[in-house]
Amino acid sequence: MDFGNACLFSKKPEDMRRIGALGGRARARNLRFRKARQVSITREYSRPHEETAAEAIRRIDAQCPWLVGAERCEARRQSR
Repeated sequence: MDFGNACLFSKKPEDMRRIGALGGRARARNLRFRKARQVSITREYSRPHEETAAEAIRRIDAQCPWLVGAERCEARRQSR
């Protein structure tokens, strides 16, 4: 037997409607709070910086000088 529903067994229909209304109000309040928190987060991250391929190559070349020119593969050109 599910004991969570045992307390609802002997309720009148008016009491059940009141219990349901209280739950609906609480759920609506929680949804409003959740939505208010979510809006502030999405404003911060709405437009991330999109790095171009050229910017990425320059950044990697600055961090790893031994990879300078690695995007130009000479092995494929010689095999033709």
